Amino acid sequence: QITVSTVGLIPEMRRFSRESRAVMAVSLHATTDEVRDWIVPVNRREGLQALIECMEELFPKSSAAPRHGHHVLIEYIMLRGVNDSDDDARRLVQLTQSIRCKINLIVFNPHAGTSFQPSTPERVYAFRSILIQARRPQQHTHSLTATHTQPHCHVATVRDSRGDDQMAACGQLGSPELGSSRPPPLLAPPERLLGAVAAADLAA
Repeated sequence: QITVSTVGLIPEMRRFSRESRAVMAVSLHATTDEVRDWIVPVNRREGLQALIECMEELFPKSSAAPRHGHHVLIEYIMLRGVNDSDDDARRLVQLTQSIRCKINLIVFNPHAGTSFQPSTPERVYAFRSILIQARRPQQHTHSLTATHTQPHCHVATVRDSRGDDQMAACGQLGSPELGSSRPPPLLAPPERLLGAVAAADLAA
């Protein structure tokens, strides 16, 4: 089985969906434009809402959609103090409620020169618990006011980290000797997240 990952290039996603049967993975990594503009700069091209609408179109989660149709893999890297709050988890539930998807939580692999820290294991699993336990209100057919809840049926997994001691883990792929001398370029963080960056710098 082949999985092809994208940062969210919408025209290319539509073309890929038409021409390939491989699984598509979308590197979402944030639940607001403020944060995604920072850590996934291509988001500034069209924005989070356009990306979500594209996935709703290509991978609809509805009774009318084929039961065994394709799903999209949502990749979400967990960055301490940046995108790992309970509010982020709840927003992720809302953003993906109409998308047939699986969510893959990725533990950040730190390296020399980074401005980020990985979320703690406790935070990762608390975040996952919100995803898999989420429920949404649904109206009864006989009443416009009465509601009940039904599960979102999110599937959320945590990706194991392997190879980080050799700079060969996800997001690293470099030489340990070059890591500190060639730090990756990064846009300025949103003002409210300066504290998370400062904490990462101190930890380094």
